[in-house]
Amino acid sequence: MLLAYHIALLVVVITALIRVSVSVALKFRLARYSVQAVAVPRTWRDLCTAPEPFLLGAVALWLLFSHDFSAQPSAAVLGLGSLGLALSLAAAGLMLASVWAFPSVSTGHYVLTDQKIISTGPYARVRHPLYLAAFLVWFSLAFTFSNMTVLLVAVLYVVPGYLIYIRAEEEMMLLHFGDAYATYCARVGMLFPRIRK
Repeated sequence: MLLAYHIALLVVVITALIRVSVSVALKFRLARYSVQAVAVPRTWRDLCTAPEPFLLGAVALWLLFSHDFSAQPSAAVLGLGSLGLALSLAAAGLMLASVWAFPSVSTGHYVLTDQKIISTGPYARVRHPLYLAAFLVWFSLAFTFSNMTVLLVAVLYVVPGYLIYIRAEEEMMLLHFGDAYATYCARVGMLFPRIRK
């Protein structure tokens, strides 16, 4: 059981570091897109999550290197570890499916001249699957390592920061895509699938 818990810790940290790596790689794509985009807003709302991937990487490594691997976890810690592992695997699947459905995705806010509204893959169920994956990664770290500080960072910075960021992005999308994006928003939930009657 101890080995399984340690494997779960490693999987969660690796998932977080993969997300950091992908985020950094996509920032280079944004630099290229900025030249050809019809919109690249740069208000504080568009930039409020810029430090988040770097903070995530630092937190993931801190948790890994400060963890006492010789300690025997309690049943509650093992339960939280299982929940964290499930969230981490869900985040990894969501990130992979999102990039598969939208291969030209990048970080930051922009609209390219030939850009379309993506409504396939996870984008058919939620409008912001990559941001949802970010939440899942943070909560997976907090639960797997049973760390209240990480949970507070997620609740007090990551979630509110991305909600502000999402609102700014959606204003930009509505400005450029108009009724088509409004219809998409009415049909597809922001971070959770809509319950269909």
